[in-house]
Amino acid sequence: MEEDSFVPAAAVKIAISGGGIGGLTLALALKKNLGITATVYEQAPQFGDGVGGAIGMYPNGLRVMGDISPSLLNALQTAGRPYMYRRWQRHDGSDVAVASERFLFPPTSRLHANPWIRWLFPWFKARDDHEVTSLRSIGIRRWKVQRALVDACIEAEIPLIMGTRVNTMLVAKDPKNEAVHLELSNGQSKTYDLVFGCDGVKSVMRTSLFGATSDPAYTGMVCLMGVASFKHAKDGICFPSSSTTHCHACFYSTGEDEQIFQMYFPEEEKPETWKVLAPEDAKEECVKLSTRLKADGWHPSFVEPILKSHNVLRVGLRSRDPIPTWYHLATGRVILVGDAAHPPVPYIGQGAMMAIEDVGVLVRLIRRLACRSSGSSLYLSFERVHRHVLPAYQALRIPRTTKMLASSNALGRMQLERAAASAGQAQVKSKSVIVRMREIWAILVKELGIKLQVFWYGTLPVMWFGSGYEYSVEVDKWIEANAKDLLLE
Repeated sequence: MEEDSFVPAAAVKIAISGGGIGGLTLALALKKNLGITATVYEQAPQFGDGVGGAIGMYPNGLRVMGDISPSLLNALQTAGRPYMYRRWQRHDGSDVAVASERFLFPPTSRLHANPWIRWLFPWFKARDDHEVTSLRSIGIRRWKVQRALVDACIEAEIPLIMGTRVNTMLVAKDPKNEAVHLELSNGQSKTYDLVFGCDGVKSVMRTSLFGATSDPAYTGMVCLMGVASFKHAKDGICFPSSSTTHCHACFYSTGEDEQIFQMYFPEEEKPETWKVLAPEDAKEECVKLSTRLKADGWHPSFVEPILKSHNVLRVGLRSRDPIPTWYHLATGRVILVGDAAHPPVPYIGQGAMMAIEDVGVLVRLIRRLACRSSGSSLYLSFERVHRHVLPAYQALRIPRTTKMLASSNALGRMQLERAAASAGQAQVKSKSVIVRMREIWAILVKELGIKLQVFWYGTLPVMWFGSGYEYSVEVDKWIEANAKDLLLE
């Protein structure tokens, strides 16, 4: 076999299609870890402050940000609002269970997980306080995440070309001169050594690689979400479920006097209604919803924010498994990242975190499997990216994102079933006593299940699969387990 060729990493030409959270994080990670300055193309003409919704950021994603730059991590933590607690509630405002966000960090042993140990020895902690504090989960407006990343890119002198998208892509077939030719919406043609597709669910890069793929299937659930200029009643992220209305919800703070609401309803598929609502339509929708919730006995702390909302959006939740291949098989010169490769994950708050994890895993694999150092210089082998890095990237990420989607769907079903069982017993008063008693029993059993899990584990263990992921550890474990097959010198 021919010896792999290496080129100076700093001379490698890379384009990133998509300047969202995944694309900008990737650009920063490439600059920090490989010394490569990528060019980012974003179709939006500009990023606007104060627009859009919000996301949750969790330890698994924040760890990647902190490894890129402690100042970036600090900027995100400062711009967001710590959750502190995770509350499962009834629609009347009473708590079913309350979990400290400290327990989002999975226990390091059975001893750490034991509730009696936690009760008898409250000072006995499974994790270092600094790690728990620096990686604490936060609610944050999406535009603030974008702003922090853009500011970091400007500081790192990373080119960000706004108002420009990739129209078409052609991968050269010459094995001695492999390159990717891009036709851009501004009329320019550019050639790059590597191209990363971070252009979301409707990815042009994915379509260019594999043709049209099937749309994600509608889950039967619609989410009405908005931003409320209203102080959150209780510390933490709250998950109320109703015994009178067939829905469940999520409320969390993103600032001292700002919170996000998300209301989930089963509805027929009506894509024409899934959009950012005009102010007058949003007001009408929110007044109608708040009137309904008030009549159904919802606590004012859930109703009042809806009346004081803005930036309201209605979206249908869709789902599908990740696509089976995430890169150009013949050359390895085009690679998909984030929603372009796998769908966003509803319910569990890990959609953006999965894209950030992709970045952390991919860049660490490139650094460890495809690079050599010579003095202060770093050299990159495209052959090794193709032969070693990309198969490892898929081996690590496809099972992970598939299981994460399944965990998210399971959590969503649990919340919906709580609401469905409750609404059923509340709305049909003509049912027999036995039927109604069975439905009440079903509610109590579901609530008891949540209580027991939170008591024993400190939180719902399904959350650990997301927040407890340490990308660098997983990459290093995979390399160690496959060292004989890699045969790296």
